[in-house]
Amino acid sequence: MLAGLSVQRGFGGTVNQDELDALPLAGRARYAVLGVLQEAQRTRIDWVDAASDLEAASADPGWPAALAGVFDELGGDAALRAWEWGWMPREALSALRKSLSNEAVRAGAIMMRGQLTRYQDHQLSDRWRAHRDELADTAPFAGMAKASSGLGRWDRIVLWGATLEVLQFLNALPKIPKVEPLPGDLLITHGIGIAESSRVYEKIRALLAKAESTDSDAEAEAFTAKAQQLIARHSINEALLSEAGQGKRDPEALRVLIERPYEQPKSELLAQIADANHCRSVYWPEGGFTTVIGDRADLRSVELLFNSLLVQATAAMTRVGSIAAKRGKSQTRSFRQSFLASFAMRIGERLRESAADTEREYTAATGTDLVPVMRQRDERVDARTTELFPRLKLGRGTRITNYEGHIAGLEAADKARLTAPEPITRR
Repeated sequence: MLAGLSVQRGFGGTVNQDELDALPLAGRARYAVLGVLQEAQRTRIDWVDAASDLEAASADPGWPAALAGVFDELGGDAALRAWEWGWMPREALSALRKSLSNEAVRAGAIMMRGQLTRYQDHQLSDRWRAHRDELADTAPFAGMAKASSGLGRWDRIVLWGATLEVLQFLNALPKIPKVEPLPGDLLITHGIGIAESSRVYEKIRALLAKAESTDSDAEAEAFTAKAQQLIARHSINEALLSEAGQGKRDPEALRVLIERPYEQPKSELLAQIADANHCRSVYWPEGGFTTVIGDRADLRSVELLFNSLLVQATAAMTRVGSIAAKRGKSQTRSFRQSFLASFAMRIGERLRESAADTEREYTAATGTDLVPVMRQRDERVDARTTELFPRLKLGRGTRITNYEGHIAGLEAADKARLTAPEPITRR
C-alpha cells in the first residue's frame, strides 16, 4: 500500500485506495509522481520533502526502480516537448543553470541524454550530435534508471527532488523559433542539415586557436588575418555556387549562447560580426542566447570568428586588471562593459570595410559583379528572419559609461587586425 500520499490526485478524477492498490507497481509509481507534479501546479512545494514522500510511499523492494522508470518516461516526454517547442539541449541546459541548482542541472542533463538515446547517429544532425555529446560533460549517465542504480536512499531522494523540479521547469518553457530539424526528421535522414566536412574549417579553427593562445599581438594579427582570408575565399565561392544553382540552400539559423557576465556587449559583438557577413542576429536576454540567421557556411564562419574574437577581447581586457576610481570605488565593471561595447563597434566597422574591399578586389580580378549576388542573399536572409521573428523590435545598445574602457576597447579592436601585410582576397 502507498503511504503518505493523497489518493485525491490524478488527471482523471479521484482514485480510491482499492483501485490504487490494484495497479501494478509501475502504475502506482506513475500515479504518485504525477500527483506530486499536479500538486506543484496548485501550490509551492518543497521538492526534497516531496521526493522523500515518494521514496517512502512503498516498501516494495522494486519501488526505487519503478520510480526511476517513471522519471525516465516523463523526462523523455518533457525533453521531446522542449525540442518540439524549439529548444535544443545546449540552450535548455543554459536556462536550467540560470534558474535552478547544480543538482537540478545534472538531473536535466541526465533526462535529456536519456531522450536522445532513442535516436541513432544518422537520425541526428551535426548540431544535435554536438549538443548530445556536450551533455556528457554534465551528466555521466543517460537516463534515470542508470543514474539511480546503486545509489543510497538519501542520494536517490536528492535525485528525485531535482528531477521533479526539472520536469516542472521544462514543461513551463516558452515556445521559441525552431532552428534545426527535430531528431529523426526526414530532412536529417535524407542528408539535409548535416554539416559539410570541410578541410577549410579545420584550418580556420587551427589558425584561430593559435591567435587565441599567443601573447604576441603580431602573431595574433597574422593568424587572424590568415583565418579571415580562408573564410572570405570559402564564403564567396559558396555564394557564387549557390546563385549558379549548385548546392543552392535556403537560409538557416543557429543559436549562440551568450555567457555571463557582460552579456549585452558580448551580444553586440556577435551582432556586428553577423552583420558584416550577410547574417542577421536576434538577441533574447531572458533566454541567454542570440539566434543568427544566414547561409550555413556564413553561420559557421560567424560562430568561429565570434568565439575567437571574444577570447582575444577578454584576454586584452583582463590584462588591464581592476580599475579603481579616484575615491577608491572599483570601476572594473563599467570599464569592462565599455571596453567590450567599444571593441564590438570597432570590429564591426573593420569587418564591413574588409567586406567592401573584398567585393571590389574580386570584381576587379574576375569581372564578376558581386553586388546583385550579395543583395539577393541578404534579401533571402531578411525574409527568413521575418518568418522566424514576425514581431521583431530593435533594442538599445550598451551605454558607454567609462571613457578609459571605451578607448582601450577601440585600441584592442584595432590590434585584432583582420588584414595581412600583403593583399589578400577577403570578405
